[in-house]
Amino acid sequence: MGTSAKATARELLGRALGFRDCRPETLDALIAAGHSRALGKNELFLTRGDPFDMLCLVVEGSLEVSLLRHDGRRHLISYLQPGDLVGLMCLIDGQGHVNDLRARHSTTVLLVPGDDIRRQRLLDPMLGPAFERQLVFRSRLLYERLSADPSMPLDARLARLLHLLIGLYGRPSEGGTVLLDMKVSQSDLADWLGASRQRINFVIQQLERDGLISLRYSAITIVDPAGLANKAKG
Repeated sequence: MGTSAKATARELLGRALGFRDCRPETLDALIAAGHSRALGKNELFLTRGDPFDMLCLVVEGSLEVSLLRHDGRRHLISYLQPGDLVGLMCLIDGQGHVNDLRARHSTTVLLVPGDDIRRQRLLDPMLGPAFERQLVFRSRLLYERLSADPSMPLDARLARLLHLLIGLYGRPSEGGTVLLDMKVSQSDLADWLGASRQRINFVIQQLERDGLISLRYSAITIVDPAGLANKAKG
């Protein structure tokens, strides 16, 4: 990984939930210890149950998180974007990875060996809580999906998803707006919520007309965070 890519990885890790509270020298050491891996489009990166004693940072591209059902069909869980982390649970319990990961298109990841993570945890008391914050937030996302009422209007379900994503990807912008620091298409949102792209397109236009969000070239801006939170209540 070149100097510019390492700089990008350092910037992303410095913005990650929990990790942004660690000492700068801790994050510098993690990036320095890491090595890059390039993944081609649709390349399988990890399979459920694979041993994985590393912390993985998505630097460029995107990873699809899914599980293979007994009938052979894919169950889409989420998408990982630049700045997202992989391997937190494996580093804590030493067991295999919990799902399948596949590159959606050309993707670069930074892999930090587990020994380096454990060494830094002894030196920086904030690194352990960084893991906790990441895992708790992801658990909330998962529980939110599991508890989502299918009878709830799709605009409310989308608002709930976007409201949750603010906690992980939200970056304050001009005029009190919040930019989701991720690239997500209408097709992605449709797969995420189990709806058709046509229905998602209609709902996005509705939320835009209501002045709650703006979607331009796969970049989502939350124009009215308070209004979106209210819409999320259904």
